Amino acid sequence: MPQTLSILWGRWFAAIAIALVGGALAPLTVWAQLSPAIRDPFLSDPELTEPRDPLLPDLPVERRLSPLEKSALRDELDGLAAEAEQRYLEGQTDLAFAIWIREVRLRRILGYEAEIAALQRVGLRAWENSRADEVQLITLRLRQIQADLLAADPLDIELLEEIAAAFEILRDIDSAIAVYETLIVRAAQTNDRAERQRLLENLASLQQNWFRFPEAGKTYQTLLTSLGSNRDPIKEVEYLRGAIRNFQDAGDLRTAINYQQRLVRLYEETLQPRLIPPLTLAIARNYRNLDDLSQAQTFYMTTYSTALAQRQTDVASDALQDLADIYEALGRSEDVLYLYEQRLAVERLSYNGYGLMQTFDDLGQFYEAQGEPDTAIAAYKEALILADHLDHREAYFTLRLQQLLLNQGRLTLPPLEQHQASRVRALQKPEPWKGNSRIP
Repeated sequence: MPQTLSILWGRWFAAIAIALVGGALAPLTVWAQLSPAIRDPFLSDPELTEPRDPLLPDLPVERRLSPLEKSALRDELDGLAAEAEQRYLEGQTDLAFAIWIREVRLRRILGYEAEIAALQRVGLRAWENSRADEVQLITLRLRQIQADLLAADPLDIELLEEIAAAFEILRDIDSAIAVYETLIVRAAQTNDRAERQRLLENLASLQQNWFRFPEAGKTYQTLLTSLGSNRDPIKEVEYLRGAIRNFQDAGDLRTAINYQQRLVRLYEETLQPRLIPPLTLAIARNYRNLDDLSQAQTFYMTTYSTALAQRQTDVASDALQDLADIYEALGRSEDVLYLYEQRLAVERLSYNGYGLMQTFDDLGQFYEAQGEPDTAIAAYKEALILADHLDHREAYFTLRLQQLLLNQGRLTLPPLEQHQASRVRALQKPEPWKGNSRIP
């Protein structure tokens, strides 16, 4: 390559490096603030614009590189990427990113697949290091590629999904979602139902992973609708669970309940009864959180009976405890005591020592709140026996009992004089020792 072109390239590369170093410490800015001196050279075609990079061969006429020349360039760029990585590990971050930007620009010559992979790799580094200018450059180039790919016929779906993945790496979730929405529209236009369903699943996963819960819930609604009359129980369960999970996380409990009840019916139709009690317990808790106590009580009782019939004692016990909390808040003490008796019976049925211990603890606290210390003491004693057997929480129950007994005057502390009389005598002056002999 002629010396003048090499000098021009060196000056341009130095300008880019200086500009990026200066911008690295600045906060993320809007696109309009990115200097054209940085933006335009990076977005230009490296094969056809000047100054020409020294890694490119000196050609007598303007033309694209041959396959052999591209293969040689690929090796050179791999070396450039390795050099940037080494500089980065040595702490020369600014120089490393200047080299990476140069490498990414030249990868364009090798085709979209190679370029997008490089944009993803360098984009991740740029985002991790809060490199505002590099993130903007990479985003702008991704949008150029996206526009080119969308203009092509047929669409390269795989590359467009890689574009979406690159946007996700840069935390530009709106752009990633927009890619999928465009692809979904195209799939619908071509009546490719399988492809549309796959893209919707990917979109729902993307939205959910980035906490777009209302949007993810709606995408699962669309997926459920897409099943139509050709029911696929496995897919239907998957989409119902996705809708429930996302509407629940979004705080839309009414909609979550609707899909939970629909899932209960599906489990009944597909003869999966063991999956129903945990689901009806979740429905009961949603109604409770909505202050719809009538519906909550109905579903708690349904959960208890069905769980007990299937010996799902943990679910039955949880339903009883939640229901007891409701009745206690309503001042229905007799109902609370009845539910605790049932809960004790359930825990005994399953030989659950820890569950029994916790139930006696809850029962003791209930009696304390009711002003019945004797009955509370009896409950705590039962809990202490179990705690001692399980070697778990003995100190807690001992303290509970001591406090109650002390309050009743049934546990007395020795008077201060007795403590003073029983004290160990004061320490005398220590006797000196040397080796194994006491010094007289």
